[in-house]
Amino acid sequence: MSDYIEPIHYETGTPIRTFNIIDSTATSEGYMVRLNIDLDSGYELEDVKMKITFEDLAGYETEDLQEGVKYALGFFTGH
Repeated sequence: MSDYIEPIHYETGTPIRTFNIIDSTATSEGYMVRLNIDLDSGYELEDVKMKITFEDLAGYETEDLQEGVKYALGFFTGH
């Protein structure tokens, strides 16, 4: 019997259509954010928890939590 486990490869999932921040709590490292997410497939994810650090926000060149979550979820816009 082999201990080797073959990796599972997934195709790209469905895009996120919209998201809403339900609640956010400041932590020593950043924020704990609760979200509702609408997927392009028609499914919804409710009460999703996300950690976003101050370092993440700095990397996105923003201090705005809404903007940081937007970038973290892949909503990139051209300037």
